[in-house]
Amino acid sequence: MKKTKEIVGILVVVLITLCSCTNESVEIIQPQLLKKIVEVSVDGTSTITTLNYSGNKLQNIDKADAFLEFYYTGSLITKIVETNKATSGKNTLEYNYVDGQLNKITSSDNYTINYKQNKDGSVSYEKWTKDSNNVAVKVYVGTLFFQNGNLIKDEKIIEDTKKGILTTKTVNVVRDNRKNALHNILGFNKLLDFAKNVSANNCIIHTESCTEKQLDVDQIISSIKRYDSKIQYNSNGYPIEIVSENIIFGGADSKHLKSQLFYN
Repeated sequence: MKKTKEIVGILVVVLITLCSCTNESVEIIQPQLLKKIVEVSVDGTSTITTLNYSGNKLQNIDKADAFLEFYYTGSLITKIVETNKATSGKNTLEYNYVDGQLNKITSSDNYTINYKQNKDGSVSYEKWTKDSNNVAVKVYVGTLFFQNGNLIKDEKIIEDTKKGILTTKTVNVVRDNRKNALHNILGFNKLLDFAKNVSANNCIIHTESCTEKQLDVDQIISSIKRYDSKIQYNSNGYPIEIVSENIIFGGADSKHLKSQLFYN
């Protein structure tokens, strides 16, 4: 009887200990979503971009010059409507997927982009448009290269048969091991036309090289540009300030000083 009481006493102590542990507050760090970007120029002027969500689904991006609306089918973004604020003109992009991977983009602005997933993990793409006679014309071809969820290289070839010029444009990207908040947006990393934004980590070195070959005289002209980014991070490892000529939703601009990022 005494031994039975001892066993019961031990069980009670164990249960109390377990209950006290379960009552302790456990901090769950939620993935952060980028809510606002302030792009600052060297002259001190700035523009604001805001991102609005429903849960972790992106509803819209409100930029200084354009308003983008995002539409989902399940967990995939299947349509974007972009409105130019200056002209009120609209461009609708339809996204098609095969086995959860982007296969084709169809634009109301008279072009399509086809994507092919390669066995080595790279993605080949072709952009097509139609001329005044409704004949399909290839604009360019290219390949995207990825490593650990990061876009590290984009190689594009443009052949202008009328001018006799073959142009190769190559972008190489070096990234850190910190978190890119845009990667937390549901379905956003599938949008290969947002190539510079789809990666898991952040760009610290961006190199653009261009080679133009004159086909009739076999003359080659080459150029290269390099853009470095200095990044400050918050306690959760997300960037809060990026000093760079590169604009987050745009290209490079020598008048651009830095991007300031704000989260949920």
